[in-house]
Amino acid sequence: MWLALLHVVLATTVVVVALVGVLFALFGWRVWRRPLANARHVLERRRPPAPRVRPVEELAVAARRLSSRFHGPAAGQRFAKTEALRRAYDEVLAEACTALGVTHLLSVLPPGAELDAERARVEWALDCAGLELGLPLL
Repeated sequence: MWLALLHVVLATTVVVVALVGVLFALFGWRVWRRPLANARHVLERRRPPAPRVRPVEELAVAARRLSSRFHGPAAGQRFAKTEALRRAYDEVLAEACTALGVTHLLSVLPPGAELDAERARVEWALDCAGLELGLPLL
């Protein structure tokens, strides 16, 4: 009984290997590309999606560091450095807003009074959401 089953399995294996050899000889690698690509696609689809933003802890550290430098600039600091700090701080605030689900207009508004008001609103909203920026109390 087992011997007959072993012969059937062995014969099936030989036939499948022969068929694969013939198909490979006729069509080459092209026949195998599509099933392998499909299998790779299925495996990639099962991976969890990559996070869109940095972890909140990293954002909090970056926001605190930039907040202290932005709100308390050194005496005689050049405009270029001040502008770079503002942009970096606004980008970190926008990323923190995305992570915590707070709406913002930081990337839309041009520099000026409206952007400063929006930044103050975002800082307050992030503080209410639990992200302490270490700002001085007014």
